[in-house]
Amino acid sequence: MDRLSWYKITHLRATNGALSDTIRMAFHKEDPKLFEQLDFEDDFTFLDPSLFCYFLSDISKTNKIPLLQSVVGYIPVEKRLAIISLSADRFGMINLPNLGYLRTEPNQTISIDVTNLSEQFIPNRFIENSQIRLCLHPTDLLGNQDNIQFHESIEITLNKNEESLFLATDFFQKELSDFWTIIKTVTREFVVFSSPNHNSFAGIMHHGTAYFNTENKVQTPVFFIDDIAHQCGHIIFNVLTLDTPKYLKVPKDHPLKKYSSNPGEMRGAYGAFHGLFTYTCILHALHHVFQSQHFSEIMRYEALGRIGFYMNKFYLDLKLMNNPEILTEEGLDFHRQFAEGFETMTERYGKEISQFDYRNQPYTFQYDLFQKLNPIPAKY
Repeated sequence: MDRLSWYKITHLRATNGALSDTIRMAFHKEDPKLFEQLDFEDDFTFLDPSLFCYFLSDISKTNKIPLLQSVVGYIPVEKRLAIISLSADRFGMINLPNLGYLRTEPNQTISIDVTNLSEQFIPNRFIENSQIRLCLHPTDLLGNQDNIQFHESIEITLNKNEESLFLATDFFQKELSDFWTIIKTVTREFVVFSSPNHNSFAGIMHHGTAYFNTENKVQTPVFFIDDIAHQCGHIIFNVLTLDTPKYLKVPKDHPLKKYSSNPGEMRGAYGAFHGLFTYTCILHALHHVFQSQHFSEIMRYEALGRIGFYMNKFYLDLKLMNNPEILTEEGLDFHRQFAEGFETMTERYGKEISQFDYRNQPYTFQYDLFQKLNPIPAKY
């Protein structure tokens, strides 16, 4: 794992800078006057995730917060308009990036003086020792997914899971500090949500945001360690492979079903390539959980169950993607590194995970279902 080239932080920062340039150009074209009020050289401004949603997503602009709302928090107070129009989400939260939130009625549009925010103002909250914002809103990207349902507001879900989330991020900072440094370099927001019909995810259309679906459960720290490694792995790999033709000989959405014996294979080449990287990230994190003395034996057993679950998927995707028709030489070099990591994990955990039964598992790992077929052994 430590050999992977993504530990070159300077490369990640440079490529992330290229993404900010993309947003700069799109912003200047969209609204030159508003653009002039911003600090042109500040990458942090132009890497705000809401701007990626505004310019790169296929969501109608009528369903997104106004461009001014996205950047008012980056405009010096003396340059701000006295009164601006702000849009609330389905939960009544008005998102003000780089400032915080206002609470009002669901889906309401209000005019407000942002130079003198009221007592209704809710300051941003962050993961300790980082600039990773804890979102109280679903974001326009998640909130406008087709037929999306939520069990409750984002704020409630976050509050329920805050303790486990903080234990997870504390673990990264103390036990996986190199990995955490990489995560902080490219990640701006965490969205902890609960939905019956949408998976955890991260993507370029809301670059810098990691979305974690708790699926109507109060989750464990191990769940969050797994999902942080997974979703932030997607963010990292999006930056690393921004020049996609350098790694793929085929288009991103090139169907893999012609290479697979699985009739349900519906992924494109880039999605599966991403999977190899995120499996590597997840297993790296779970290995450290299992080796740690800071977690209970029960949590370490959960980590072991998750390791077996991902190793099965990893094995199949390594076989599928070991194909010079799909990957360039540089893509195959990544593949070789992923395969080496898989072999290392097999040597360490192969015997222990070989007895696990995963027949009742859905697409995402469910620890409660795992325990039904794999009761905790007496030694735990």
